Amino acid sequence: MQQKLADTSDSRPALPEQAAKDRQRQRYPGWFRRLDRRRLFRTSAFRLALIYATLFSALSAATLGFIYWSTRDQIESQVDARLRLETDYLINLYKSGALPELLEAIQRRNQIDTYGRFYYLANNESAEKAKDRPADALPLKLKSVRTHTTRNMGDVADLPPGSPRAFNPVRVAETQLSDGLKLTIGHEISDEQALLDHTFALVVGATGMTLLFSLFGGLWIGTSVLRRIDSVSRTASEIMSGDLSQRLRVTARDDEFDEISTKLNQMLNRIEDLMKSMQQVTNNVAHDLRSPLTRLRNRLEVTLLEERDPEVYRSVMDEAIGDADSLIHTFNAMLSIARLEAGIDSSQWTATRIGDLAGELAELYEAVAEEHGKLTFYTDIKSNPVFHCNRHLIGQALTNLLDNAIKYTPHDGVVCLSVSGTSEAFSISVSDNGQGIPEAERERVFERFVRLENERNSPGNGLGLSLVQAVVRLHSARLTMEDNNTGDPANPGLKITLHFTGKKPADKRSRASNALTA
Repeated sequence: MQQKLADTSDSRPALPEQAAKDRQRQRYPGWFRRLDRRRLFRTSAFRLALIYATLFSALSAATLGFIYWSTRDQIESQVDARLRLETDYLINLYKSGALPELLEAIQRRNQIDTYGRFYYLANNESAEKAKDRPADALPLKLKSVRTHTTRNMGDVADLPPGSPRAFNPVRVAETQLSDGLKLTIGHEISDEQALLDHTFALVVGATGMTLLFSLFGGLWIGTSVLRRIDSVSRTASEIMSGDLSQRLRVTARDDEFDEISTKLNQMLNRIEDLMKSMQQVTNNVAHDLRSPLTRLRNRLEVTLLEERDPEVYRSVMDEAIGDADSLIHTFNAMLSIARLEAGIDSSQWTATRIGDLAGELAELYEAVAEEHGKLTFYTDIKSNPVFHCNRHLIGQALTNLLDNAIKYTPHDGVVCLSVSGTSEAFSISVSDNGQGIPEAERERVFERFVRLENERNSPGNGLGLSLVQAVVRLHSARLTMEDNNTGDPANPGLKITLHFTGKKPADKRSRASNALTA
């Protein structure tokens, strides 16, 4: 029964929406099917392309129209010039008093009709007499029209009924002579009009083709933009679903979309690093804090199992307070790193002389180095640059570096603090001749709660270098880590250098101000 129901459900006719989608798949190519045509017409790229197509088509039409009208005026000017030459010649015959020669010249020109010109001399009386003349006296009798006008042949000439030349254009020049005589000369401009019609057709065709190709260009630009946007949307959906390893596609065209994709990929890299760091911090906190909390609980539980002397209780309470102080120190370090990364501690910036600050720390750590394995501590302060910074944070970062250098330098070792450069660019270095850090582990030691295998049994919480890196980022500086080149393969030493520039990180201070205001 279930099988029959399944077969029946499979054989149901497709819904209208599904049928329309199937027809669309068959009608349009694959890349166009993936795009919503309604979205295409709503894109800013298509609208801009349509606006530019309209403006460009209008400009092209205006330019070609100007060329058309200029050509038309030039043709009419040339025809009028030829008509004026013929008129001047005939008027000269009339002025010489040779009226018979004038009539003979007009008749001869009408009979020859070589250039498509037509001549007529008449007045009111001659017009009445012309009705009695034979039809072949003048092959073509022109009617009186305005001077230098363009008309149809049937409107200005007596033609046989149904003549195919009735609608041919003719350019007419009319001259008023003395004694009521009027000289009229016509020139058929069919060839010129054909040229003008062909030019007009070219103008209309060019304008239409310009508009058509502009619209196709707008469609192509719109579809290209939609493909890039759909790619970004798909990647964003995958990232929102939890796959933080996805990145936006960057092409070789290096256009504005690639620039935005590059910046977004950098942002995604940073977010992924922060998420991994958060996960790692959570795991490390659970691992590193479980031992002291367990030890604190067991110590208190064992103490309460039986009655003890007050001194024992005092000793256990002192140890419990020490464990609590260690936990508080760890949480304070985590809070300091979080505040630095958020830019909250960057509100108190002052002009600080770095050489003086390094000298004060050197005086403090000379005694510490002497107590810790009789280490040799010396300074190499070559300059005293002025830097706009948070003096307390710079001092805390140098303190962490000096603590690590003294802690991991063997007996009778050497620790050095050096400052060099100018106020525009300077560097602070802390170097030692201890075991150093393997090159493969130098990136990992800046992560929170990360401690190398040889440091597991030493005191600390693995947050010192993380705090140093946060201070460096806050001041837009750069940190490098390299061997100290001591010449001893067993103890290559370590040299950590902080590189600063005189550029003020104003953006971080403004962000800190906003955070404090909030």
